[in-house]
Amino acid sequence: MNEKTCCLAVYLIYLFIGTGYMAGQDNPWGITSGGLIPKGLTPGGLSMKEAAERAAAVSPELRGTEAQQVLREGSWALGFRAFLPKLSISASEDDRLSLVGTDSFTKSYTLSIQQLVWDGGRLAASRNIEKAELNLARLALKRKTAEIGESVINLYRTIIYNQALLEIKEANLKSLEMQYSILREEVSRGLALESDLQEAELSLESNRLDTRKLQMDMETAQLELADALGLAKLPSLSDRIDTEYAAAVKPSDLNNLVSFVGQIALQVHPDLISERFAIQKMQVQLQSASRAWWPTFKLSGDVSVLGDRYPLSRYNYSLGLVMEFSSPLISGSLGARAGKEGPYDTTGRLQSSLEPIPDPASSLSKQSLEAMLSLEQEKYQLQLKQIERETQRLLHSCVMAEERRLLARKQVELSRKRYELQEIKHSLGQATMLDVMKAQNELAQVETALVEAAVNLLQTERRLEQFLDLSPGELGTFLQHLQGVQS
Repeated sequence: MNEKTCCLAVYLIYLFIGTGYMAGQDNPWGITSGGLIPKGLTPGGLSMKEAAERAAAVSPELRGTEAQQVLREGSWALGFRAFLPKLSISASEDDRLSLVGTDSFTKSYTLSIQQLVWDGGRLAASRNIEKAELNLARLALKRKTAEIGESVINLYRTIIYNQALLEIKEANLKSLEMQYSILREEVSRGLALESDLQEAELSLESNRLDTRKLQMDMETAQLELADALGLAKLPSLSDRIDTEYAAAVKPSDLNNLVSFVGQIALQVHPDLISERFAIQKMQVQLQSASRAWWPTFKLSGDVSVLGDRYPLSRYNYSLGLVMEFSSPLISGSLGARAGKEGPYDTTGRLQSSLEPIPDPASSLSKQSLEAMLSLEQEKYQLQLKQIERETQRLLHSCVMAEERRLLARKQVELSRKRYELQEIKHSLGQATMLDVMKAQNELAQVETALVEAAVNLLQTERRLEQFLDLSPGELGTFLQHLQGVQS
């Protein structure tokens, strides 16, 4: 076999592989993007949602905060004890040794009970304030969990994005190397210029450097993700980029979705929930401040047995009612107690105390709380309008991202036809192999742009999912369910 036959054989093999590989497939490298779909070859791999959940589960900070939150909620539940009677038991022995007269030895045992009758709702208000604070703390914990999960989702998305680009670049590099070998043979046969070969070498080396840089970026992201998940080695990832993914938000449904999604967002948006809890807490504080001057009534009683020696022969008991009040101008208490010291004596006691102008500055607390509540309510109304505008913006962004993805896909189709045309021209002697390599590079670039457009669609939909407090990948199911409810 002579050199001319060898050159022709290599060229025919290139045409067969290159044309079939590039023109015979809509997605030649198997790259998918936009939505996340499981890889068929990696069963049991780690999904994006599982990665976010695992990152939250292994976070020491979250575990410590969650433990503290559980203890605080348990303490609040046990605080109901304040509504129940308070019991106390005491025992004493009084010894008196006298130089003149007889000595005395008195022993006594006392059982006391105290019950809150009415406090103007202050205790209930205090518990409601504590409950509102717990709700705010629980919401903050949830948002911290979401932040950690979202950081892992970004790392995960970076890895699968780099994987998609790496597949494109490796396939492009493989085709360029084959084309370069043909160009070098053409130069040796005098069918191409030496300057074309040098330019092709520069292009080939540039693609190699870009491929290696992308590999390093992906390895770095993999190490960061493994560290965030608490793993020594990152397992296979079950999600990938799908360039043919159909967007969850359809342009035809946009007008209806703006209204219904906006209503859902007003109920579930984390910022609005936090603001509602804050307003609820402030309303309870204002109610408590308004009732601060209301009196408190407490019922108390005690029973005692005493004597000089066992068995104890004397007893007494008493029952009393105490009224306590407090205001900026006057505070004090008024109490009455009646009882009996057996077997013959009856006792009674009336006691009162007053303190004028105890805390005049507290008279301004109600006005201060009213001003703060008004400010919080205005802030909430402003957030409602912002949420409505943000709903429209996010839905329109999803539609625009889908349109950009479709435009990028059309650009890939045009670039692929341009590449095929250059191959035909080269076979007819109307174009050089360098022109074919340039068309190959252009095709790889627009394939990369398609992946970027699909990732942009994925990121835009993820922002809408966060807006609606949804997990990754739940937007499509949520919108389908919403449309079903509408119909």
